[in-house]
Amino acid sequence: MDDDLHALSGAYAVDALPYADWVVFEEHLRGCAGCGTEVRRLRETAARLAGAVAVNPPPGLRPRLLAAARRPSPRPMLPLLGDAPARGDGLAPPPVARPWAGEGRRRKRGQGWGREQGPGQGRGWPARMLAGLAAVCAAAAVGLGAVAVDARRDSGGLAAESRRLAEANQRLSDANQRLAGVNRQVAEANQRLAGVNRQVAVLLAASDARTVRRPVASGGTATLVVSRSAGRLLFTSSGLPSLPESRGYELWLMGPGGPRPAGLLGRAEGGVTAPVVVTPLRGDERVALTVEPARGSPRPTTDPILLADLPAA
Repeated sequence: MDDDLHALSGAYAVDALPYADWVVFEEHLRGCAGCGTEVRRLRETAARLAGAVAVNPPPGLRPRLLAAARRPSPRPMLPLLGDAPARGDGLAPPPVARPWAGEGRRRKRGQGWGREQGPGQGRGWPARMLAGLAAVCAAAAVGLGAVAVDARRDSGGLAAESRRLAEANQRLSDANQRLAGVNRQVAEANQRLAGVNRQVAVLLAASDARTVRRPVASGGTATLVVSRSAGRLLFTSSGLPSLPESRGYELWLMGPGGPRPAGLLGRAEGGVTAPVVVTPLRGDERVALTVEPARGSPRPTTDPILLADLPAA
């Protein structure tokens, strides 16, 4: 609705609005500084255009108008009904005074309406009327041009806002995709943790479960829970020194064939590593712990900081 009202400023400036639209625009103009500025600019333009084609009135126009205003209006002299003679009495009715009878003849001769017209004066009024109409049309054109400029400016702003909105939507879509990836990783981690918890429960419930605690050479304590009947070994530790991001603790099972990777220890939270559950082979006799690259190694690259014997069956 406001955009439609803005478009009426050109017609309002030249008094070309219907009364109903004029009332609505007057109310709108009280609270719209932009339309007020535009109306003032259009009225100034219309005044300059009208002044450029204005002509002076004839010298004798003012006296003639004043004289005509002072002259009383003629009234027709009509006879009363009682004064009219009866029909058939042979008397003609009295003549009725018609003071305006000669006015038509004077106007036909180009001398009517109480003023004399000089040569060329009759042609001045159409020219001035056309000049006024031209000024009104020019003002309306200026108003329409201003509206068109505002429309183009609004269109450009809308296009820029649409681009910004599209970019924001794209960023939101990318963030949603990353969040979905994180959620998948969390779900997978929860599944692995649930599996470990089930294995730990089975291991701790076994009748032959044995617990062994050993000190770690670099600091901290390792705890092993072994059940030969369940075929599981649980390893956890506490108090291990923190390592840089490029390094990690790797667990090894050692048997007749040499050391075999058994898994990486997770980053400690509160000084305690997450439990690692592995399945030892029949000939595995020891567990070792070394410091390796963060992604692990197929063979130990450092001396073990823990070497513990597995309990016999």
